[in-house]
Amino acid sequence: MSITLKNSANTTTYIFPKGCNIVSEPYDYRLDTEARTYQHGAVIVGDGKVEPRIVTLHGLFNVSMVDATYGATIIANLREMHQQCYASVVRLYPGAQYTDEYYTVKCFHFGHSYVGTVGNVEVDIDFLVADPFRYYKDETTDSNTVDESPEAFTVSNGGDIEVFPVITWTAGAAANFSKVRIANAEDGGKYFEYEPAANIENGDVIEFDFQEGTVELNGSSDMAHFTGSFIKLASGTNNITVTLTGTPGTNDCSFVFRKRWL
Repeated sequence: MSITLKNSANTTTYIFPKGCNIVSEPYDYRLDTEARTYQHGAVIVGDGKVEPRIVTLHGLFNVSMVDATYGATIIANLREMHQQCYASVVRLYPGAQYTDEYYTVKCFHFGHSYVGTVGNVEVDIDFLVADPFRYYKDETTDSNTVDESPEAFTVSNGGDIEVFPVITWTAGAAANFSKVRIANAEDGGKYFEYEPAANIENGDVIEFDFQEGTVELNGSSDMAHFTGSFIKLASGTNNITVTLTGTPGTNDCSFVFRKRWL
C-alpha cells in the first residue's frame, strides 16, 4: 500500500510513487513518564510526557514512474505539499506498515538530487510530527444502555495510550433524575458528577467533551453544574460505573474517542 497524505476530512490529497518508504520514526520518552495533564484534560506533549518525533521518508525512482496519478513532476508536488503542511492539518499514512493509522504532520523538510543516469531521482523527506502519536483513521463509538442505578459496563480502548473521550448522554423514556455520576476504575477510580438546575428527563442530551474541556446540556454550555475529574480511558478494558439520583428510566451513554499509539 502506498504512502499517502490526506486532509482533516480524510480525503487523499497526494499519493507517493512506488519506491518511497518510511525509513525511521524515532521518538523519545522523557525521564518523567508520569502522565501529566492540563486542567481540561489534554496530554502535554513536547515539554511533557513525550517529545515530538521526526518521521523520515526516502525514495529512489525514475521520473518515468511519475504519471498523472502523481502529477507532472515529483519536485513540483513536494513544493506544493510543503505549503499545504504549513497551511492546514495534514495526515500522513505511512503505507503497509500501519495501514489504517496516521500521523498528524505540521510541516516537513525535503531534499532531492538526480543520481546516475538522467531521470533517476532520490528524495529524502523529514516530517515533523509535533503530536507524537499515531491515530486510527476512524473514531470509535461505544454505546451502552443505562436503565438502572448503579449500572456497570466496560469500554475497550484498543490503543496503547490513554485517550480523553467525548461522552454523550441521551435521556430516554421515563428518565427523571437530578444527578449523574460516572467513574472509571482504570483511571484510578476517578469520577465526575453532573447535577443541573432542573431534573434530567426524556429527550435531554448532555455532552461531556474531555478533549476540549466542555460540558453542554441540549447544546448550551453548562460547566457550572459539573464537578470532579475529567476521566480518561486507559489502554485496554475500562470498567465504568454509572450512578443516578432519582428514576433512571432508559438512557444511552456513548463514549467516542480515537485510538492512538506511541
